[in-house]
Amino acid sequence: MIVAAGLVGGLMAMAFIPMNSQAEDVKKAPPRCVNGPGIDTTVLDQETILAEGAGRGGVLIKVDGCRLTPFDILVFEYRGSVQICDPLDVQLSVRQSGVGGFKTPCFVQSVTPVSAEEVKTLRKQKYQRTDR
Repeated sequence: MIVAAGLVGGLMAMAFIPMNSQAEDVKKAPPRCVNGPGIDTTVLDQETILAEGAGRGGVLIKVDGCRLTPFDILVFEYRGSVQICDPLDVQLSVRQSGVGGFKTPCFVQSVTPVSAEEVKTLRKQKYQRTDR
């Protein structure tokens, strides 16, 4: 009886250790998604957009099929919810400045979460042309 109680107590103690470390990992991990309507966007290069959440981190959106510039007007159309978690969540188009009404569709290739610290660093990055 005493052995069984000790065994159960030991198993219970072991069960709590991984849960605490998992909770710490969850706190450190960047949010997997951003809420679409409240995002701030920065075009980093011709294929990459930084979409920032409300101070909690953001996502890098890699696109194909259009060449982005910092002057483009980005048009996000959401599928289902307004959360951007993966490429299927949003249809992205570019309305070029100076060209009225015409939208060029972009194909979202990937959505990668980034931490709040990475967002601060990336936001300072200057726009880079990749077709030189």
